[in-house]
Formats: sequence, C-alpha cells, structure tokens
Amino acid sequence: MSKTVRYENVNKIFGLGTKNEVHALKDVTFTINEGELFCLLGPSGCGKTTLLRNTAGLDTITSGKMYYGDVDISTIPPYKRNIGMVFQSYALYPHMSIFENVAYGLRVRKVPNDIVKKKVTEVMELVGLQEELKRNPSPTALSGGQQQRVAIARALVYDPDVLLLDEPLANLDAKLRRYMRAEIRRIQKATNITTIFVTHDQEEAMAVGDRLAVLRKGLVEQIGTSDELYNQPRNAFVANFIGKMNFFNAHVVSKDAEETVAEIDSTGIRVAIKPERQHVDAKVGDQVLIGGRPEYLSVTTQASDKAVPGKVRIIQHLGSFIRYEVEVNGNISPVTFEIDMDSLQKDIHEGDTINVTFDQSRVALFSPEGREI
Repeated sequence: MSKTVRYENVNKIFGLGTKNEVHALKDVTFTINEGELFCLLGPSGCGKTTLLRNTAGLDTITSGKMYYGDVDISTIPPYKRNIGMVFQSYALYPHMSIFENVAYGLRVRKVPNDIVKKKVTEVMELVGLQEELKRNPSPTALSGGQQQRVAIARALVYDPDVLLLDEPLANLDAKLRRYMRAEIRRIQKATNITTIFVTHDQEEAMAVGDRLAVLRKGLVEQIGTSDELYNQPRNAFVANFIGKMNFFNAHVVSKDAEETVAEIDSTGIRVAIKPERQHVDAKVGDQVLIGGRPEYLSVTTQASDKAVPGKVRIIQHLGSFIRYEVEVNGNISPVTFEIDMDSLQKDIHEGDTINVTFDQSRVALFSPEGREI
C-alpha cells in the first residue's frame, strides 16, 4: 500500500561544526501525495539526491522530521522502511540470473518459493520482460533499457510503500530515454506506488512527473505541475531552469493597479505587464528583468520601434521548429537569445543583422536577484 511522504523543516548539514560545513538541505517542508509520481529537479549540488538518500535512510538528517503516512521515519533504519530503490547504475548482480535478481528481496524476506515465482512472473510481465524471463540470462546479456526494467522490477516485487528512482535514465541514449520515461510513468500508474524521481533533466521531469519540486542550493524554489512551473514560474531561476527564458534588462518607469510599465535598457522600448504576469513587487526606478520564452520571440528583417536589433549566430533545425541563436547588446556585454520559429525564415541567414520582436502580452516581470543557475 502506497503512503504519503511528508517533510517538516528537514535540514542536512555535512561536516557540522567544521570549517568545511555544507548546508545541503535548508528547512525543506512539503508533502508528496499518496500514489503520486513526484520529481525532484535541479542543477548539480542542489540537494535533490541528498533528499532522496535521506528519504531512503541511507543518510540521516541533521534536524526536522520525515513521515511515511503518519509514521515518523526520521530515525528508522532503511531496512525497516519498506522502500524500493532504483539506482543510476542499476546495481544488478551479474552472477545471478534476471529471475534471481528480481527475486532477491523476496529471498531475503524468506518468502516461500511458490509465491516468489508467482510475484516475479507478475512483475516481469508488468515491466514487459516476460520473454526475457523465459530465457533467464544474466543481466549482462540485456540491453541498457532491459536492465533498467529489471532494476525497476526488483524494486517493485515486494510491494514497497514508496519507490525511489535516482536519475534512473542517465545511462541511456536519447531515444531510449524517451521510451523509458513513458514506460516508468506507465508502470507507476499501474502500481499506484508513491514514487520520487530524481533528475537534473527538466524535459524528463516535465514528461514524467505529476508534480515537480525545483531545488537550488538546498532550498525548494517552487512546487507545482509542469504547466504551472512553465507558465507561472515564481522567479527567474525557475523560469530559466524549466524550459528556457530569455531575459531583457529593464527598469520600471510607471506602475498602477492595472499594469507595470518597464523600459528595456538601451532601447527605449516599453512593455506594459499585467499583474498576473508580475513575479516581483517592483517600484518605479527599480531594475527588473523582462522574460520571454523562445516561442514568444520572433526574428524579422523589418525594423520597428518595438524591435531589438541583433546578429544571428546559429540556426538550428530541430524538427518541429527552427531555433535562432541571436546575439543582442546587453548593458555590459552581448547577450545570446534563443528564439523558436515554426518555420525557416528564408531571408535570414547566419551572420545576418536582424530584429527581435516579442509578444508583449506573454512576457513576464522578474527580479534580477537570484537569476543565476
């Protein structure tokens, strides 16, 4: 039976009291719902794997509480937590057959042989490896994707309360990763086990997760669905980590209850932004960022008083859209924008000087603080 997972003011400090002290988790507080596929997302060193390892009991938290359902598991050893865990390296036993790899957790629990056979057969059918089970080779005879599914089957076979996945697709090629993330979601929804999925790949997290938590430097920046994080990012960091956000340096020139007007520095271009797209409470004169997704911007050869001049550096054909990398002048140094167009602009080539326009109704206002990844 799956459980909710709840964190209350969880802190993890490595090297506590030493000069090399690292505060890896800072007052982490949120709840993962029963049966939810929840992604922990963030750059290297943000604390996502630390949180997963503490959830598993492989590390102990410095302070705070962690709950499975209503039970505080903060000090319970990992073998009593009834978790399933899939590591990035799969951690399969090459000297065992795939049947015995999957059965290992049941053998440790001294489950009778007839039940072991039944449960291994069922879980291997669930992950789509029934034919491989008939051959029953060593894991070394399987492809990377098949090994990954064996590792998932081994974690599921003893009906864990919580399933933990630590960057499980990192060792697969791009095409197989796309296939396996769909498989993981299918398997998770079939079992309805509360699952925590750690990744640094935002596209992967958006494709897999019911909800996502974006972490940075031990802090939870924002939690929400893929749609919420993409269309309503709380700050510039989240905006630029979930997808891509192009930022114009600007300053506020007027403000009222209906809109805030900001002027893009060095251009004279003014943009009126409605309250629902303002992610900072800026006053007149404040420095701000105007943010626009690549699909909100366009390149054109036509000059206008609403266009920012730039130079095309790279044109990439990416299947369903064309990406233009355009260098525009910033306050201190040139800034490169990514601009996605539905089709190739025949009159624009690499090296051309062009103009960048944007959908002013869809851009948003952010604080310049904490923009860096």
